[in-house]
Amino acid sequence: MEALTLTAIGKEMNCHGTAIYRHFRDKDDLVEAALGRMYEKSEVGIPPRGTPRQRLLGLMRSLRRAFAQHPNFALRNLTLHEERETAELVAGALALLEEMGLTGRHLVIAYQMLETFSIGTNAYDFAGAPQAWEVRRASRRLVGHPNLDRVYRDVAEVTRVDEAAFEMGAQALLDACERLAGASPRR
Repeated sequence: MEALTLTAIGKEMNCHGTAIYRHFRDKDDLVEAALGRMYEKSEVGIPPRGTPRQRLLGLMRSLRRAFAQHPNFALRNLTLHEERETAELVAGALALLEEMGLTGRHLVIAYQMLETFSIGTNAYDFAGAPQAWEVRRASRRLVGHPNLDRVYRDVAEVTRVDEAAFEMGAQALLDACERLAGASPRR
């Protein structure tokens, strides 16, 4: 993503690189539009049915699938300049947390907790993939712990552990949201 230039894009599209400026302010604007398109094509969203918890988990899983399919966007998603592509998802997630009974500061903390986990784990797990998986596998084996040696024997196992950790972490955070909902002052 960092090596991407408007000149290279222009060459690929058989036009001058500056022609892209007719549609986008700069490279960041283009990348953010592409990220929004990735969200759309990958069907990132909140499932229409289920409990608020199930629907939040569905959103988190849809983000994960999208970044697994498009790992080059995983790290870029951390540095969005504008949130126009994700504002609807944020509003939907906040509404679901409110349905769970979260209010005020607890609502904001719960949302931030879920967002940080979802975006952060996706960036960690997918940015630089598949080379990053091999680096992580090798570095964990340097620790010399027998359980790490067994689990990090091959890259396929690294990805299975990542998925299990994501599911366990998501469930634990949603449990915490439910506990926070019980502690939120009622409106």
